[in-house]
Amino acid sequence: MGETGKFYSWEIVNDITAIKNCDKSFFQHRGSGVPIEIRWFFDSENMQNGEQRPLILIYKNNEYKAHIEMESSQLSRTRMFWKADLKKEFDEVLKDYRLKSGKESGYPAIKFTKISSDTYKVEFIKIDSLNDENINPLETIEIENRVEGKLKKIYTTKYERSPQNRKKAIQIHGTRCMVCDFDFEEVYGELGKDFIEVHHTKPLYSFDGEIIINPEEDLVCLCSNCHRMIHRKRDKILSVEELKDIIESQSIFA
Repeated sequence: MGETGKFYSWEIVNDITAIKNCDKSFFQHRGSGVPIEIRWFFDSENMQNGEQRPLILIYKNNEYKAHIEMESSQLSRTRMFWKADLKKEFDEVLKDYRLKSGKESGYPAIKFTKISSDTYKVEFIKIDSLNDENINPLETIEIENRVEGKLKKIYTTKYERSPQNRKKAIQIHGTRCMVCDFDFEEVYGELGKDFIEVHHTKPLYSFDGEIIINPEEDLVCLCSNCHRMIHRKRDKILSVEELKDIIESQSIFA
């Protein structure tokens, strides 16, 4: 993993997440410069002058061809470019962004999530304050900072949830963890009565637009520990069965 932090219009959050603050050039020239400090994020630190390497950008579950190149000039700048089909999609985002904001200028930010060395999921995002109580910690990007208590901005996309679906899921599945069988009321008494966390087996961010949730099949009830472990790897959200297998395998050698 290379260095994280802010580099010009980019911010490297962790080894799989980068944020680009877009500008006019991003939309007009269907591309972006890649500072030397962040070449490692796109696995391009060993590229030679004049070399091009193909990339796949996934936007709204569709794959688009792109490439990263190092100029053959003495400047040796590294740049990323995508084709006209993705530019058309991005132009619609900019148009909608300005329509909703009521401003004729300004640009959104875009998040790159590394899927593999040549494939990245991209999505436009909003910037919210860290002290927003409505942010679900499981869906935010953690930013390491040794200084605590300082107001910090994070990047996140919020997804609306239905309280009715949550209530129905608990009615169907109960308040015992469906992985480890933990029951909050048994341990904490009245304080833990009726408490359980509800997990979407299919992450909301993987869908384009609104979807109909089946509480019996699409939602599961988990204790806080199991819920966090299911989300432990950002690029691999575990299923209930997979986490059960992990726990069972540990019990064998206990």
